[in-house]
Amino acid sequence: MYHLHVYYKAKDRQTRDHFYEEVRKAGIIEATHEEAGNLCYEYYFSAERNNEILIVENWKDRESQVYHDGLPHLVKLGEIKEKYGIETVIEEV
Repeated sequence: MYHLHVYYKAKDRQTRDHFYEEVRKAGIIEATHEEAGNLCYEYYFSAERNNEILIVENWKDRESQVYHDGLPHLVKLGEIKEKYGIETVIEEV
C-alpha cells in the first residue's frame, strides 16, 4: 500500500471553509473515492489550527496515486486551491 498525508493551509478559517465547500460541491472527493486503487481519501479539520485540513490518502500502490494526480477532478482541485491561495505540504507515511 501507499500512504500520504496532505496538509492544506488557508489564510484563515473562513477561507478554509469556503475552499472545502467548493471542493465538496465539485464532486472531487466522491470522484476520488470511486477511483480504482483508492482505499481511503478522507478530509479532517484540525482542532488546534482552524485554517488547516489534513487529507489521509491510502492507495493500493504508488502507481494508482500517480494516475490519480492527472485526472480531470484533480486538475479542478488545483484550480480551486489556486483560487483560495491554499498552501500544500505532502508527506509520504
